[in-house]
Amino acid sequence: MDTRVTVSDVKGFLPMLKDCFEKRLPVSLIVDDGELHRAEGYIDRMDDTNLILEDGRSIHIEKLAAVNGIFIDSYAQC
Repeated sequence: MDTRVTVSDVKGFLPMLKDCFEKRLPVSLIVDDGELHRAEGYIDRMDDTNLILEDGRSIHIEKLAAVNGIFIDSYAQC
């Protein structure tokens, strides 16, 4: 059986994002802003609602579908 690690809502991504930010680790994101697209890089700044990647892209955390291969429950079949 195929099993996946998921989070129940976007707040579940916050510890992962903060860890990557503090340790200067890259993130691989899937963002849903009407369509799914990828964003990758290092987090330059973040708070509990937004993050800004080093390339200047601003991403609303509530629009995240996945962080580093871990999906929110509603996207687990992606």
